[in-house]
Amino acid sequence: MITATQIRKIHTLKNIIGLDDDLYREMLMSFDVQSSKNLTYTEAAIFIEILEEKAVALNRWEKQPKKYSDLARDTDMATPAQLRMIEGMWRELCYFDNDKFAKKSLRKFLKAKFKIDDIIFLSKSKAIKVIQAIKGIKQNLKSAATL
Repeated sequence: MITATQIRKIHTLKNIIGLDDDLYREMLMSFDVQSSKNLTYTEAAIFIEILEEKAVALNRWEKQPKKYSDLARDTDMATPAQLRMIEGMWRELCYFDNDKFAKKSLRKFLKAKFKIDDIIFLSKSKAIKVIQAIKGIKQNLKSAATL
């Protein structure tokens, strides 16, 4: 589920770029939605990245570094892209639309299932296992919803 912060950022970037409403709606249709409010958390992140790239190309926006890109990582530690993917997938599972709740529940999940205190301590191999576990949870939720 998209967050209020993501919605604000999308509309801010839309205005900075100067997108007309028709082109904006066409871009949303590539995600099979008619409103930014219908985007998932991950889809919104992708859409924001697309808009940021357009704004940077027009010299109207200074791109922020991606989350976790500033971490000094050993080769056996999870990559910043893996960490962002885990957070995005987990955010889609959260039933309560709150970033603080999502972070806290992810930490609880990691502690209970993988004996890891925080996402930044994941190794590459454990990150793969976490991603597979979250995919399994999503699949179980889809199966339960169809019953």
